[in-house]
Amino acid sequence: MIYAGLLVLALWRVMCFYRCCGLWLSFMNYTSLLYLILSASLIYSCIEFYRLFQEPFTVDVHPDANLWSIPWLKPFVAGSPIAVALALILCWFQTEGHVFEIHKDVGVLKHDRAVQIIALPAVFAVMAMASMVPVYELVTGNIDAEMINTPFGIDIRTRLGNIDFGAPTPFGHKNHTGDPLAARGKGAGGEWKTSMSLALWRYETCFYVGDLFEAWALYQFGLLALELIKESFEVQLQSENDAERSAARQLLGSLSAVSSLAWLGTMSFVIVCVGQTACSFEPYFGEGNLEGRTPILMGFQVAGFISSSVALYNVFVVESAYHAYLRHSSPLLKFLSVKILVSLSYLQRGLLVFLQQGNQMLPNVVQKLVAYVPMFGDIINMTEVQLHLFYPALILYECLFTSLLHFWAWGSGEPWYHTAPSLDAKAGLETDALVTKKAEDFGSTASA
Repeated sequence: MIYAGLLVLALWRVMCFYRCCGLWLSFMNYTSLLYLILSASLIYSCIEFYRLFQEPFTVDVHPDANLWSIPWLKPFVAGSPIAVALALILCWFQTEGHVFEIHKDVGVLKHDRAVQIIALPAVFAVMAMASMVPVYELVTGNIDAEMINTPFGIDIRTRLGNIDFGAPTPFGHKNHTGDPLAARGKGAGGEWKTSMSLALWRYETCFYVGDLFEAWALYQFGLLALELIKESFEVQLQSENDAERSAARQLLGSLSAVSSLAWLGTMSFVIVCVGQTACSFEPYFGEGNLEGRTPILMGFQVAGFISSSVALYNVFVVESAYHAYLRHSSPLLKFLSVKILVSLSYLQRGLLVFLQQGNQMLPNVVQKLVAYVPMFGDIINMTEVQLHLFYPALILYECLFTSLLHFWAWGSGEPWYHTAPSLDAKAGLETDALVTKKAEDFGSTASA
């Protein structure tokens, strides 16, 4: 449903933007609708989360159902919904400041790009919160396969590998005996492995939504950064100094090449996210079982790790190469917030997997020593189920931190939204070393 909501909002943005037939859309613009959808999703996820939080685990079915074998994990997870609620409120509040500026027709396109970047922590946090629900359903024996079997009235039992989910119980769960209590002991399909496959498929689908919006926000940030750089060069073209104008023309030419390389990494990240999103619909329209899709999804994880790393490297390159031309827009915190957000999915998850796999290759004595390291030893020795609960909880706290960072990084009252940068040395803008060198060379040639 979130997929459908984002698609509708994308079309609504193209069709109406912030005005429809000349009328200002106060509550019907796409940003307000986005936060309403996120709020509804968060409320539902929180209700389900705390309902399941109070139920006992089915440790008699599988020992991995005991999530709280790590003492600090329970309070860490229990407090995470508060973090996502605060992140959503902060993002929404800050967005309204930018929408107010858009209403005044001040730097409309720049403010709109900022709005989409600001929304990323809220979107990612809400989807991370939603991903925790199927994990809790798994460990409490409340997996409900009906939403997968017949979404929108489409029967896809055979598309999930002919899994028999049993007869419905009075509580809406499935089991083989008809006894509603048996669902607590066996879960969907009566087998832990089957239940876990279904739970983790729903878990990953939630993150695919966040990844897709993350790719879109990175695309918007790239557009904004390159537009600001080009704007600085165009201002320099109007300089009275011939050397500066010549240097600006050369830099404008080089900017095209740099932009092409930068978009290569960004677009590869976007393509991977779109591809894995398409794969998330495969159970509804494809064939085969859940296990058969594992290599495909793992391939997307590897591709996502590589493409997100390249995209993050591109952000570093643009920031370091053109920092002087972005100085008027206070780029430090903006680039920092984007780096954190880009690392949320593939990079951090890949790091956790790398640490766990690396720990298993260590000698037994070293593994025992590492296990005694506070928190770190617990994290690298988590079970698969615990890790799938710890990771989204960690993401929620990071999203809250990034939302706070955005208040300083993306203020709606900054002058660069509506004024062109000044390259006057008296205004305090440093000239890039390359420009200075080219200007000196040009002056020497002219004198000769």
